[in-house]
Amino acid sequence: MTEAEEVTIFIEELGRLFDEYKKCKDDRIRVQIIKDIHLLAEAIDPDNEENNHFI
Repeated sequence: MTEAEEVTIFIEELGRLFDEYKKCKDDRIRVQIIKDIHLLAEAIDPDNEENNHFI
């Protein structure tokens, strides 16, 4: 799998996580979803220091 294919998969998963976050009513689960979003954002662009805005 190429790096571009991996990034595409990560971006698709980010979209799913954002959708789950918007639908979720449980604050504890929302925090976990935000952590997953942050982790994927770091995987997509590890050199971006602005990834912390997801937390």
